[in-house]
Amino acid sequence: MARSRESIDKAVEVDLVALAQNVFADNLVSVIAYGSYLRDTFRPGASDVNVLFIIREAIGDQFDAFGRDGHRLMRRFTITPLVLTRDEFRSSSDVFPMEYSDLVDVHRVLYGEDVTSDLSLSAVHLRHEVEHQLRGSLVSLRQLAVAAGRRRPFVERALRRELAQWQGTLWAVLRGVLRLYGYAPSADPTSSPIPNDPAALVDAVNRAVGFEPGPLLTLARCRNGACPDSREMIAGLLDRLSELVRVVDRYQRGTA
Repeated sequence: MARSRESIDKAVEVDLVALAQNVFADNLVSVIAYGSYLRDTFRPGASDVNVLFIIREAIGDQFDAFGRDGHRLMRRFTITPLVLTRDEFRSSSDVFPMEYSDLVDVHRVLYGEDVTSDLSLSAVHLRHEVEHQLRGSLVSLRQLAVAAGRRRPFVERALRRELAQWQGTLWAVLRGVLRLYGYAPSADPTSSPIPNDPAALVDAVNRAVGFEPGPLLTLARCRNGACPDSREMIAGLLDRLSELVRVVDRYQRGTA
């Protein structure tokens, strides 16, 4: 059953926070919502709710209690918890610069400190992860292309489901591409804003790297039901992603 936005907000911002305070007690530093939950693209009942819990130290019994007491709430409202110590959060920014950039840009502190100010993010690390994720997306898409070769009645439906899951990761990677080219959150008046809408996001990437509108824009518009045959779309996406991998691989700030 689909949950209303109001019921999800209460579950996350009241019930989940109270649970974390009860379980982690003085060990709890912050509870921070981030990701699609705070974007215009959030779909109640379909989108995951990402919540970061920052603690002072890792205590095994507390993890067990958090899972035991919270699993029904988290399953019911598709809440995905991420529990890190403060030191782990600070020291992993070089490993996850793309995800942490998204988190810094769009987050809401539900309890405690805004620990995102602790992060130091590097464009060098960001480029490495963007290329890594693009290459991973390309490999996954090729696997879909192989599956598309089995021309059976159920294959088209399955491909559409797989593409819908695959594109969520792609939008995050494209936001990383825009950051490399100097884009920033809309709250930053000194830079071009990073769009939330997938079609606007793709359009901005095309302009930044010099691509003509093409299969990425077609994929973004699929959210509105305007989808061609999945096999045709995958073929075009493979070519476009290969081009984008080459662009990011050659990237140097100010010369790309």
